[in-house]
Amino acid sequence: MQPSGQSIALIGPSGAGKSTVGVGLAQALGWRFIDLDQLIIERAEKSISDIFSQEGEAGFRERETAALVQALQTDQAVIACGGGIVLREINRQLLREQAWCVYLTSAISTLVKRLTADQANPRPLLASDINEQLVIQLAERLPLYSTLANWTIQTDGLAPQIVVEQLIRAWGLVGKPQVSEVFSSFNSRYYVKSGALAALPNELANLGLTGTCWLISDSHVGPMYAPTLIQALENSGFSCQRYDIPAQEASKSWQQAGELYTWLLENGVQRGDTVLALGGGVVGDLAGFIAASILRGIAVVQLPTTILAMIDSSIGGKTGINHPRGKNLIGAFHPPRLVLIDDAVLSSLPRRERAAGWAEAVKHGVIADAQLFADLEQAGASLNDVPAKITSDLLVRSAAVKIGVVNRDERETGERMLLNYGHTLGQAVEAATQYKRYVHGEAVAIGMTFAANLAVQLGMWSSAEAERQRALLQALELPTALPRDLDIEATLAALNLDKKRAKGSVRWVLPTRIGHAQVESHVDPELVRKLVHELVEQT
Repeated sequence: MQPSGQSIALIGPSGAGKSTVGVGLAQALGWRFIDLDQLIIERAEKSISDIFSQEGEAGFRERETAALVQALQTDQAVIACGGGIVLREINRQLLREQAWCVYLTSAISTLVKRLTADQANPRPLLASDINEQLVIQLAERLPLYSTLANWTIQTDGLAPQIVVEQLIRAWGLVGKPQVSEVFSSFNSRYYVKSGALAALPNELANLGLTGTCWLISDSHVGPMYAPTLIQALENSGFSCQRYDIPAQEASKSWQQAGELYTWLLENGVQRGDTVLALGGGVVGDLAGFIAASILRGIAVVQLPTTILAMIDSSIGGKTGINHPRGKNLIGAFHPPRLVLIDDAVLSSLPRRERAAGWAEAVKHGVIADAQLFADLEQAGASLNDVPAKITSDLLVRSAAVKIGVVNRDERETGERMLLNYGHTLGQAVEAATQYKRYVHGEAVAIGMTFAANLAVQLGMWSSAEAERQRALLQALELPTALPRDLDIEATLAALNLDKKRAKGSVRWVLPTRIGHAQVESHVDPELVRKLVHELVEQT
């Protein structure tokens, strides 16, 4: 099912369900199950209790490390580790380098209940008051679990089979995990890692962001990911509050912003606090704008959950809300301290949203990276499946295009305008359809098709390369034409409100070859009108 030589290690406190889940996971994968405590017993030919009484905890930890080394030599193994496996640096290094680590966690009350019922397997370090000892242990071990974890599952209320099913889906998504980091300037960091959300508390601490966390998500993403994220933060000593906005473009409004300001101010927000934006582009834009403006600016961390947000909207510090006259007309530049990408969350992303996100990657390929464009062509519609094996690589490479541009032109005075390829007409279409008909990437795909036609008409781009772009967009199940019922006049009027206008003229980003584009301000409005009508007639 996955490459040989890769182990899955289950870590977490006693009572989290590592052994039970491990047996089921190994059976489902057709792998070998190794209970590390049982392996220690077999190697020592005596019980855990006897090892502790005769050799002390130090002796047990030595045996534990030796057993771990042996277990990790087994191809395709699911290893259930003891709760204290993370205490030794050598163990953490071995697991980090040779295993995909799954952190199973539960509330202390749940752990106590399970351990009390399991009298057949005594734990020497929990021989006295279980509740008190667990509190002491977890205070030391939780940060170690969180930092080491590639994936985290809260097992409270979940049957073991449900946990197994979740892990099978997760393992299918990531295989051997990859970690990628692309550093952006302006005090921002871009970080990709499957299971990365579990490491958020440690990342915040590393950045010195120790104040209250104000988690802003939406009605779709929040219920799926916020509870686990909040528990990880609270277990690591952070205070966290949550607000879910309606999952719709209309949430980028003054009304919604006002409600968020009231929520923050009534609950005592301070300048040392951090806004966490958990969601897609709408959440990221709105939460970033709130962070930029509340108390004249507090830190924001972007936790994007859509492809579009991962490779585009979370990068570069553009934040904002919409106005009835146009998209993102009110906003500010406010770079995030961190963009933390957990590509495993893409398993919950609807196919339409995945396709819309890849539209931005196509844009990056056309304007700056011919090889990226070619690799997107080769992958084609498979990118809309879950998972596409090359998803993480393409995410990082596409994001790197934008990061490079932003680093060279933070305030959009020159090169950064190229990132608006497809957005000039695309955002006009969004405005003319009241942001209800198309998701953003779909509108951008239409806009790129129009810009390609315009470039060909002006003799700037070859029709053959324009056709390659159209074919790729269609392979990704994206629209490349305008609907017959579109209000053309309203669309053309929206162009005149474009943020990128200069001296009364619309500035168009037009490709000259795949991998290169330029800004053109002197385009005949009548040619634009003609080509818009022709794009409608193609439907």
